[in-house]
Amino acid sequence: MMLTSMTQSGLGPVLPMLAAAVVHDPDDDADAAMAACAATLEAEGLRVGGLLQHFGAMIAPRKREMFVTVLPGRETIRLSDPRGPGVLGCTLDADALARAATALGAAVASRPDVLVVARFGKEEAAGGGLRGEIAEALLAGIPTIIGVRRTALDHWQAFLGASGSLLPPRAEALLAWARRACKASALTHSLQDHSVSA
Repeated sequence: MMLTSMTQSGLGPVLPMLAAAVVHDPDDDADAAMAACAATLEAEGLRVGGLLQHFGAMIAPRKREMFVTVLPGRETIRLSDPRGPGVLGCTLDADALARAATALGAAVASRPDVLVVARFGKEEAAGGGLRGEIAEALLAGIPTIIGVRRTALDHWQAFLGASGSLLPPRAEALLAWARRACKASALTHSLQDHSVSA
């Protein structure tokens, strides 16, 4: 099946084992758990790519500045549209999201040991956002940890074509999954290389 259709209708039965959703509610600090997981994996010598999200000052009622940090380079991209105080409606900057997608695509192309993606959200559920880059990572066999709001879980599982691994927003749970996934991925690649050379 072509990638374009796979990103619309699910990734097939094999790929969900490579994906772990960090399922969280609004009061959970999934971003801190994902950042701590990424930092520990890097300290252990693994190559970590992706996008980590964090928030800044309030720009409207219940809306804050939103940033992503690109791994491994640590470039920061402001995702919120700086339209000033009192802004209404969506504050996502489409150009900034496109930059983030390009950065994530570059991270996927570098074939990290683990990919960490801050969100599968409204844009991805609607078929846009970072959906294509996430699919590319899974198709490339890269273990991927991704933040998913509980309200978006059905959309994520429809995209994935299965339930996948569901993790709580705790760094130790993410680390345990990532270590297992990296070992399984390394074994799979070793077997594939052996099969090609045989």
